[in-house]
Amino acid sequence: MEDYREMQNFYQSKYNENDRMDRNPLEYLRCKEIISRYLDDKVMKIADIGGATGAFSFWLAQQGHIVRLLDYTPLHIDQAKEKSASIGIELRSYDCGDAKHLPYESGEFDLVLLMGPLYHMQKEEDRLQCLREAYRVLKNNGIIICECISRYANIFEGFKNNLMNDEKFVEILDENLAFGMHNPQDTGYFTTAFFHTVELLKSEIKQAKFSFIDLVSIEGFAQALDTDRWLSDEGKKETLLKYIRKTERIPELLGISGHHMIIGKK
Repeated sequence: MEDYREMQNFYQSKYNENDRMDRNPLEYLRCKEIISRYLDDKVMKIADIGGATGAFSFWLAQQGHIVRLLDYTPLHIDQAKEKSASIGIELRSYDCGDAKHLPYESGEFDLVLLMGPLYHMQKEEDRLQCLREAYRVLKNNGIIICECISRYANIFEGFKNNLMNDEKFVEILDENLAFGMHNPQDTGYFTTAFFHTVELLKSEIKQAKFSFIDLVSIEGFAQALDTDRWLSDEGKKETLLKYIRKTERIPELLGISGHHMIIGKK
């Protein structure tokens, strides 16, 4: 599909995904913290679908879990293999493929991560197919954890980064808010994407037959802050994280967060 070729080209030749989590330390910290709530002491079989260059895959493998990484962009898989060789941590497999058609056996995994696919699929039928594939490859009682972009994320990006004088950005933002569609046109902004509302996220998980477990904000109210000074000091960082945790489920605050995480069970 044209949309996914555009997305693949963005990651293949325009954007360095390999150090994205270094550039977004609060998002990375919070994602690991939330994922950790669903990890067992026993060795788990985990599929990191759309896992890019393996930021979460290698973190999980380092803890002793068996991890298969899949991503749509060939460069990401090549970079993951290079990283594996440099840090001495092996994943079970490195697969270049489509999240809607997984190359795995039914009932293979204890945990499936979808930390990117749902926010790159603009068509609901594609998102549901992706979720149904995750359902298929999970064991009974297996857990799915999905990261999605908030419908309102670009409001904060626009005002924090002085983009509101850019007419094209404003056009993109207005489409985000009205329909959830993010189309970069001929700009250098983020690639083709879909921005969820909280209720739509819950609906799609349930349509794919998952039992809903939880939905939390990732950055929470900190999305509206310049967090560098809070994260550079250990004491301030712990204070920030403490209050993000305290407010991560408050309905009135969910829309502020740049990203949400939804958890379901097979």
